[in-house]
Amino acid sequence: MLVIVAWAVALTASLPAVVLAIECALGLFPRRPRASCAAAPPYIVLMPAHDEARGIAPVIAAILAELRPCDRLVVVAHNCTDATAAVARGLGAMVVERDDPSRRGKGHALEFGRDFIAAAPSLRSARVVTVVDADCIPAAGALATIAAAAFERRAVVQGAYLMAPPHEADAMVRVSCFAFLVKNLVRQAGLHRLAGMALLQGSGMAFPRSVFAERRWATGSLVEDLDMGLDLLLSGQSVVFAQDARFISGASSRHGTRGQRRRWEHGMLQTAFRHVPKLLAAATRRKRGGLVLMALDLLIPPTVLLLVALALATLLVALTDGIGGLLVTVASAQALLASALFAAWRREARDILPPASLWQVPGYVLWKIPLLLQFVTRRERAWVRTERDR
Repeated sequence: MLVIVAWAVALTASLPAVVLAIECALGLFPRRPRASCAAAPPYIVLMPAHDEARGIAPVIAAILAELRPCDRLVVVAHNCTDATAAVARGLGAMVVERDDPSRRGKGHALEFGRDFIAAAPSLRSARVVTVVDADCIPAAGALATIAAAAFERRAVVQGAYLMAPPHEADAMVRVSCFAFLVKNLVRQAGLHRLAGMALLQGSGMAFPRSVFAERRWATGSLVEDLDMGLDLLLSGQSVVFAQDARFISGASSRHGTRGQRRRWEHGMLQTAFRHVPKLLAAATRRKRGGLVLMALDLLIPPTVLLLVALALATLLVALTDGIGGLLVTVASAQALLASALFAAWRREARDILPPASLWQVPGYVLWKIPLLLQFVTRRERAWVRTERDR
C-alpha cells in the first residue's frame, strides 16, 4: 500500500515539473525573425488608476509618446482620494472619474471605462482597446504591436508583462521578479508554441473593440485577468502572446511583494480548481488539444510548492522503494526542472537576479512557504491594492 502511495505522490509531483521544464525549454528556443505586421488601427489605451498620483506621470508620458493623433489615452480615476485625476488630466490624458466605494477593484474600473468608451462620440473610430496598468511603462512600439496584432488576427493579445526590481531591492524581491519573468515571459512563450494559446496577465493586453465591449470584468476574482482569458478561450475566442511587446512595472518592497504574491498565487490556485475541469471538458467536446495543454499549465503549482512536493516525493520514494526506477523518475524530473530554470535565469534574468544573489534562493523558498500554507489557513479572498515602492 505504501508503495502505491509513493508512486502516486512521485508521479503527481513529477508531471507538472516535466511540463514546466518543457514550457521553459520551448520558451527559450530561438525564434524565427518576426514577420512585419500591418500598421495598428486607431486604438484606445484604457488605464485603471486608484490613488496613483505619485507615480502615474512617467507612465502617462511614455504612453502619450507612443500615440498618434488618432489614438487616445483614457484614465479611469477609480475611487481616488488623491490627485490622480488632476495629474493625468494635466498631462493630456482623457480622464473619467468614479467615486463608488461599494465597487472596488480593477474589474469595476474596467467596466466603468468600457461603458464610457461605448458612449463617447470622440472614441468611435477606435478599433482596439488596450489595457495598461497605471504603474506599467510600455517599451517603444509595444502598444502599436499588440494593437496591430489584435486587429489583424481578430484575437485578444497579451504582451510580455514583467517586473523590474529597483536598484536597491533585496534578494527576496529580485528572486520574486525572476519567478514573475519565468511565468509571464518564458513559460508564456513556451505555452504559446505548444498550444497556440496564451493566458491574460493583467497589463499590456489588447482587445478587438467588439470583444472588449462584450466582456464582464467585475467578477470578484483575485485574478480577474487570468479568469477572463480562460473564459475567452472556453468561448472559442483566440488569445495569443506578443513576446516582443514588453510592459514593465516597478517591483514593490518586500512587504508589498509578499502581499502581491499571496494574492496572485491564492487566486491562481482557486482558478485552477475551477477551470481545469472546464478546459478538459471543452477539449473533449470540441476536439481542441490546445485546451488540454492549457489545463496542464494550470496544474503546475507555484514553483516553491512544486519544489517542496518534489523533495517530499524523493524522500518518500527513497524510504519505500529504495534506489529504483521510481527514484530515478523523480530525480530526472528534478534535474529537468533545475536545468530549465537555470537556463531561463542565464538567458533572461542575469540583470534582474545577479549571480551574487543566487545564494539567497533557499531563503526565498522558506519565505514563500508560509504564503502558500495560508491558502489553507488564511486564504486571500478580497482584492487589496499592492503597495507601491515610490
